This record gives sequence, C-alpha cells and structure tokens, in this order.
Amino acid sequence: MATNIAGKDWEFKINPWITMIPIMLVIIMFALDETISNVALPYMAGTFSISHNESTWIITSYLVASGIMIPAVDFFSKLFGRKQYFLFSIILFTFASILCGISNSMGMMLFSRALQGIGGGGIMPIGQAIIFEIFPKEKLTQAISILGLGVIMAPIMGPALGGWITENWSWPFIYFINLPIGIIAFILAKKYIEEPP
Repeated sequence: MATNIAGKDWEFKINPWITMIPIMLVIIMFALDETISNVALPYMAGTFSISHNESTWIITSYLVASGIMIPAVDFFSKLFGRKQYFLFSIILFTFASILCGISNSMGMMLFSRALQGIGGGGIMPIGQAIIFEIFPKEKLTQAISILGLGVIMAPIMGPALGGWITENWSWPFIYFINLPIGIIAFILAKKYIEEPP
C-alpha cells in the first residue's frame, strides 16, 4: 500500500500472489544465470579457443555489470517509471541471453554477458520493492520467505541444470532457456504489475 500526493491510500487492485508470479520468474532467471555457466566454462573455452582462466571472465563480467547497475536502479525507476524500467530490464536480459547463446567469440560473449548483467541489475531491487508495496504487513513475511527460497534455490540448481543442458544439448542452450521464461514473465508483468502513483 502506498500513499499518493493527495494523502489518500492507494492499493494494488490485483491479487498480490498473482503479481508475484512474474516477479518470481525473472528473479529466479536472474539468480540462475549467476551459476549456470560454471560447469559449461570448459566447453566455452574450447569453442572460443581460450584458457580456462580466461573463461572465468564470462561469469565475472555478468556479476560486475549487475553489481554496478544495482545502485542506479532508483535513478532509472524515477526517470522512466518503475514498471517501465522493470519491463525494460526483462527485455534487455532476455535479448542479452540470446546474444550469449549465439556468441562466436570471447569478445561478443563478454559484451553479451555484461549486457545481461545490466538488464539483470534492475530485476532484483525492483522485484523486492514491488513485493514490499503490494503485500499487507501480515502477509509480507510469507511473501519474502517465498522470494528468498527462489533466490537461494536458483544458484544452487544452476550448476546441475547447466551441466545437464550442456551434456544433453550444447552450452548455448543454457542461455536460450531464458527466452521462453523471459517472454512469459514480460507478458505477465505487463498485465499484472501496476505502476504506483
């Protein structure tokens, strides 16, 4: 619940649990990509003809870019509107995931992963802000617990899922799986997330 300029209370009209679905989808997708590349690094190193040590930049570029973006979220949310910036972050993250999958050089992969981190940097803070706003105080603890479960489980599942995908398909598919999730999350977020006054 938020208070508008006139001092009247404003509440989301949609059930907060429905609104939480797209938020959880993108937060899990963001957290999963922190670790899903780990086991695929030797395969990527072979594809790009680089050493294993050089391939660790694939993970580092993502983490550094998302870390840099997090402090700027407030500025961009005020500039574009929180919902619009959240939707933009989903689009950028999904588009960058496609670029990661089609990368044919280390330079392109690092650029794509940095772009993915820039998109992902806005996802977690805005998602948390929306959850804090839409849930009443008595249900907030439960909502944060579910959010925390997703944030903790996704990085744990990342290496196992990344290894399975890499062994059964190929390493680009660890990024291509973000495409359907990103599209579904964008559609649901556009429909169910409201912009506060």
